[in-house]
Amino acid sequence: MSAPATPRRGASPGLVGRDLAAARPARGTASRALAPLLVATAVLAGLAVVAARSDQLRLRYALTAAMQQERDLLQERRVLTARVLALRDPDRLARLARERGFVRPARVQEIAGSAP
Repeated sequence: MSAPATPRRGASPGLVGRDLAAARPARGTASRALAPLLVATAVLAGLAVVAARSDQLRLRYALTAAMQQERDLLQERRVLTARVLALRDPDRLARLARERGFVRPARVQEIAGSAP
């Protein structure tokens, strides 16, 4: 005759008498648990990219403003250098001295200072 249909105690049941549909793990449970993690990772990566791009744009605007300020300061320096050179012009100084009544001395006298 054949073997009994009930398995022995402590022994794992074989394929006979087992409901395979109920014993099979449900498909998609791992992917369902992994999906929020993947979405969160993608969102964080996107936010990191957006933060990096906005920081890059902010730095570009700051660099452009600094370069414009440098150009303005260099132009101002050129103007001021030209003004200083014009103010120190010997011909101009001689003309101003004549207008104010200064004349070249006819002779120069040296006065000996007392030696210590």
